[in-house]
Amino acid sequence: MSANSTAFAEAVSSSTQNLLVIAPPGCGKTELLARRAELLIRQLRPNQKILALTFSNRAKANLNSRLAIVLGAERKRRYVTVHNFHGHAAEILRSHGRTLNIDPGFEMPDKRTQADAITPFLTGMPEDESHDLARRIENDLREAKQGPNTDANVLHTLSSIRMEVSLQIETTRQSSGTLYFDDLLRHAQRLIRVKEIASLYRNHYGAILVDEFQDLSPQQLDLALRSCEQSRTFVGDPLQGIYSWTGAKPVDVGRRLQRISGAPVGLGVSYRSSPKVLSLLNTVSVGLGGRALEPDNADSWHEGGIAAGVVFNTGVEEAAFINEVSSQILAKQPTATIGVICRSGWRRKPIDAVFAKSDLPSTRWDLTIDNAGVIDLIGDAITRLGGNPDVSALKNEILGRIDGTDVDTAAEVVDALEQLEELSGLSGSIASALGHLRIRQDSDSAIGAGVHLLNAHTGKGQQFDWVFIPGFEKGNIPSFLAKTPSQVQEEHRVLLVMLSRARHGVILTRANSLISKKGSPYSTTASPWTNEVDPGVVAGHKELFQHISGLPT
Repeated sequence: MSANSTAFAEAVSSSTQNLLVIAPPGCGKTELLARRAELLIRQLRPNQKILALTFSNRAKANLNSRLAIVLGAERKRRYVTVHNFHGHAAEILRSHGRTLNIDPGFEMPDKRTQADAITPFLTGMPEDESHDLARRIENDLREAKQGPNTDANVLHTLSSIRMEVSLQIETTRQSSGTLYFDDLLRHAQRLIRVKEIASLYRNHYGAILVDEFQDLSPQQLDLALRSCEQSRTFVGDPLQGIYSWTGAKPVDVGRRLQRISGAPVGLGVSYRSSPKVLSLLNTVSVGLGGRALEPDNADSWHEGGIAAGVVFNTGVEEAAFINEVSSQILAKQPTATIGVICRSGWRRKPIDAVFAKSDLPSTRWDLTIDNAGVIDLIGDAITRLGGNPDVSALKNEILGRIDGTDVDTAAEVVDALEQLEELSGLSGSIASALGHLRIRQDSDSAIGAGVHLLNAHTGKGQQFDWVFIPGFEKGNIPSFLAKTPSQVQEEHRVLLVMLSRARHGVILTRANSLISKKGSPYSTTASPWTNEVDPGVVAGHKELFQHISGLPT
């Protein structure tokens, strides 16, 4: 057993009160958390549980699935509670909100509630200016709520920022009693700082497992630490910190965790990626100050996997190529998962257009109606209500039955109902619109077979047999929005995250010409990181098709 393999076993069996684990991409982070849960169950006092915290519904689904496999469904249900951070915050607020004069029956915030409040102030502005103003308002509101602040504290902070619109939006929110997502966290932080309330949670939760610690804000870290003190495990990778724009502070959080935990345990074996994918990944990782990873079983991959790069004249040709290659992969291996991961949504438009007309099974991750689990909830509600229920009745029926702390699912249901309402204009009713959807994803699986169209941040924590990274051009990778050195550095980490989603093969593509919003063509230039990745890109168009033709069926 190598030293890197020993590190995994050491992390699983550690008896330290505060354990910090650096888990680079594909090093078995989810498996480690599940194995830690198996060990920690034996150390719980009577009636205690383990709290596991993640950042998204997909991450929660991945962890729930792995926990059920390792522990068994009944032991997992009995001993482990898995929440997103907003879900944990909502649970605290539901249970103890009256302490702050908040009705425990508060309406769960919708992800767009705040955006809808901002929209009227953007009317008539050019698109670029409105986008910039919206972002500034969102940042103002977030910063004012990054702490256990009262409503009065929030208003005082906003009044000093000198942007009247942010103060006006928050004043209106407070007068209406509405809660935004950031309000859940700050109120939960206020409550968990009450000694008696913290004691209740620390007695109930005998251990806490935190996934992706590099994505924590100081506020979320404080919430986690105060929820449990008996045993804490934080797992993540600073090189995958790509959420500073949501309040994450990977450097500050990492330093505090090291003060609490001491030297971290570092994992170094990749159980996900083929040798050729890993070679390209290591090139970028080492350039960012990380360590090179070892493949777990290098001989198990067909031809060692593949890392390819192809250049096209136009974005339309690039999109057609991705569809063609995906078709050949699925013809050889129908159960393969293919992620088409773009840095930005605008760059994926020609690709979305091709797959909208393609016969290949494909799922757009930004369309909630392509989420089979959410569609199942809506379908079941239609069956229960009977007839042709309207959106309002469906919303009340579904939200009344799901976990009152499951903020993300509630928001996805609202999104899906709105999308279905738009479709029903063509098909006549919500029920008929639902029947016309091509649901391509198994609701019991985090990622089903076929093509998945998504953006870089959405794919965090996921893995695909094959990954396409289109748009390897200046202005997209890195994004033209990255102005400061720290922002460009984060863009570099975004590239690392995209590459690390691939198991068997990764394919980088770019186009020499794209179409502007006004419909005119314009020329592009290669990404400034082209020379960095070139040594790891060992195949072109011809070699790629030869490799696919030889894949085992």
